Amino acid sequence: MNLLRGLLPPGAPRFYTPFRPWLPANFIAKSPGKSIAVLLLASALASTPCARALENPPSNQAAEADVLPGRNAPPAGDLQLHGDYASKAGALAAFSQAIMAEDAADSDTALEDYKKALALDPGYTELAVKVAFEMARRGDPSDGVEVLKDSIKAAPKAPLAYLYLSQLYSKFLNKPELGLKFAQQALALDPVSFASYIAEYEILGTLNQPEKAAALLDEAAKQKSTDPQYWLQLGDFYLKSLGDNPSKEAIKKADVIFGHALENAGTDSETLAHVADFYARTEQEARAIPLYLDAIKYSPANTADGDETIPDARENLARCFDAVGKTSQAIATVKQLVKEEPLRYDSYDLLCRLYDKANQNDAAIAICQQMMLLKPADFGNYIREAALMMKEKRTDDAITLLSDAREKFPTEAQVTYSLGLALSEAKRYKEAVDIFDQAVDEAQQGQTEMLDAEFYFAYGAAAEQAGQLDKAVEMLKKSIQLDPQAAAEAYNYIGFMWVDRGMNLDEGADYIKKALRMDPDNPAYLDSLGWYYFKKKDIKNAVELLKKAAKLIQPEDATVDEHLGDAYAASNETAKALEYWQRSSNIDKDNKEIAVKIAGAKEKLAKQDHPAQ
Repeated sequence: MNLLRGLLPPGAPRFYTPFRPWLPANFIAKSPGKSIAVLLLASALASTPCARALENPPSNQAAEADVLPGRNAPPAGDLQLHGDYASKAGALAAFSQAIMAEDAADSDTALEDYKKALALDPGYTELAVKVAFEMARRGDPSDGVEVLKDSIKAAPKAPLAYLYLSQLYSKFLNKPELGLKFAQQALALDPVSFASYIAEYEILGTLNQPEKAAALLDEAAKQKSTDPQYWLQLGDFYLKSLGDNPSKEAIKKADVIFGHALENAGTDSETLAHVADFYARTEQEARAIPLYLDAIKYSPANTADGDETIPDARENLARCFDAVGKTSQAIATVKQLVKEEPLRYDSYDLLCRLYDKANQNDAAIAICQQMMLLKPADFGNYIREAALMMKEKRTDDAITLLSDAREKFPTEAQVTYSLGLALSEAKRYKEAVDIFDQAVDEAQQGQTEMLDAEFYFAYGAAAEQAGQLDKAVEMLKKSIQLDPQAAAEAYNYIGFMWVDRGMNLDEGADYIKKALRMDPDNPAYLDSLGWYYFKKKDIKNAVELLKKAAKLIQPEDATVDEHLGDAYAASNETAKALEYWQRSSNIDKDNKEIAVKIAGAKEKLAKQDHPAQ
């Protein structure tokens, strides 16, 4: 039963538990199907006077008798059941026949037999709920209501019937006011029933009474339950009711609720891990770590039974270690998990990201290759490994890998896009532009979400470097159009591209100023505007802006230092020009133009120190 939604969904499991005190629990087998019905029939026969009589027959009675008459043939007079025994046996027989009908996919017969069993035992609440909701599902909720009301008359202190009656009224008959009444009665009978709180909460929401709904959760938090599951469910539901961004005050309330679960957890690993999950998702990683460690400590050593609690706890523990700056411990935790469960793909994924974050790129590449073996059809691992290779300056290897991936995944535009980025990184710009063209064609076959502002920015930058300025402007303007709120970099790129080439100077300055309005202290944009003033021969403003850019930019940038050196040289401050040119040369040692400028500045300064006699 899905109590969170307050409904018994179609196809819900049958009730294979002992429902009545007079049915011995040892007669109920765990396996489903007809064997259950056989055992139920056997238990019915075993409890009758005639069965006991057969075990110890009186001397004046024949030992042989027809103890298994046909369904339509009445038993012999001396085997007749009377009174309560007859009702019990009849209820069990009808129930058994219903189970067998369900096994035969005969739902109509099953429902009729369940009704017969219920008529003989109306206080059997679980069966009443099953029958009522099957009737509601078939479009007859009113009769389902009557079934539950009869069950309440027979067992007035059983909260389950009240709870499900509230659901029939609120969800099937659109009478939430009546539904609220029965939900409140269910809660009054069992004040620590989480399902009843949820039922009443949802109905209050339907009635547009959010204040009462919130107060109801506060009331639930005041209960004295010692069941950790009650507190875990309440805590989860409370957080869910707050939406995506709960306030600090709300998190404090949730903290108290989960604290009650922890108080009653003992050494239950699932509860410990669940509370730790709450701490982790509310950025209380330091509190989560010891709970995850305890959950792992108290869990069964063998997790091969399919219980995912401990592997998940270890992965979450690793994330918490990483969040508090203990990345090496995070890596060690996941490595141990990988050792114990070598086929658990998610653990490799986490380990790869941790190695990447720790700049252990070779280790991350090795894990990525292992992931390819586990999921050879996942093209994303090729893209990830190529990105790691580029971090290691292995650009040619990345291009080779992505070229191979493109042959394996010819319809995946993301692979083509990544190849374009790798070619740009290798300064093979004309090839990159061709690949970006192909990526557009591929993406338009069903992957258009890839063609975002970031894609067109990369495409435009490659086109600019390839000397295709018109295409560069077209692509960069597409980037701006797709995401105008994050277009500062594209505005600056167009503006600087024109200014640096002495083209469209004033229009280029307008683009740069748009970028600066969006990010006023960005040193790259300040450098662009300073370079515009340099091109316009306004050296004073150029020096002022370029000095600010050089001061702000981290780490030092060769282009910014060269620009400031050029501006100082234009204002005849040769010593300062030499200082910044040398700084630029230290960063970009292959720049031959700067080497010429440095030599010229040194010569000029030497002449100033030793003028001709």
